[in-house]
Amino acid sequence: MPLLFFRLLKVDPDFTLRRPKYTKVFVPFVVVGTLLLLVGIVVQVFWGAAYGEPFVSFYRCAVYLGTALAVIGMVIGVLAGDPKTWLTYIFSGIILASVISGVWGSATLTLYNLPPPLPSGLFVPVLIGWIVGDMIVLSTIGTALLVALTPAIKRTPIYVKGWLA
Repeated sequence: MPLLFFRLLKVDPDFTLRRPKYTKVFVPFVVVGTLLLLVGIVVQVFWGAAYGEPFVSFYRCAVYLGTALAVIGMVIGVLAGDPKTWLTYIFSGIILASVISGVWGSATLTLYNLPPPLPSGLFVPVLIGWIVGDMIVLSTIGTALLVALTPAIKRTPIYVKGWLA
């Protein structure tokens, strides 16, 4: 979805930061945010589900703190990089992608009764949970991967500047 918006709006996906002092701050925010999210998920899967507290509380704190750090990193990216590139990614790659994914996923589970079927009355709670979960993952892990991999992909022959090769 972000690629479609980058092409439609004629925005170059250039995520390099033009101010070196901001780069020193940007990378730790995004990396630490992503690591906190991953550690929180591992703790929840291995210990939180079986033992409950205090692992569940650690999971919540790690996920929300990691997301907050990644969001601060994205704000630094907007200020230090190309605002058009970052705002296009935030809108299309995080917000819009999460909403479309949430509608599709929650409708599949609740309205179309595909396995595991849920009651249709749970559509809104499932939708909100799905959207928030996607936003957390896309703002942390997605941003880290995007910043790390975009320059490498742009140097390869698979990167296409127009609509078709």
